[in-house]
Amino acid sequence: TIRFSLPHDGRVVLAVYDALGHKVRTLVSAELPAGLHEAVWAGRDDAGRRVATGMYLYRVETEDGVLSRKMTLVK
Repeated sequence: TIRFSLPHDGRVVLAVYDALGHKVRTLVSAELPAGLHEAVWAGRDDAGRRVATGMYLYRVETEDGVLSRKMTLVK
């Protein structure tokens, strides 16, 4: 589960990338209201295939900037 907070309403894109920087899955691409939000990634790519255990990055893009963090997928 990825949690993030928005200071005001706006467009958000939340995507997961592998360690090489390839996009694995887009979890959110929408206008969201201000406040706390969360998105659940079930360890699958955009085609629905399971991805390998390992390190991934998630990236939250808003009009105010970009936030990137590491995460580990353990099966």
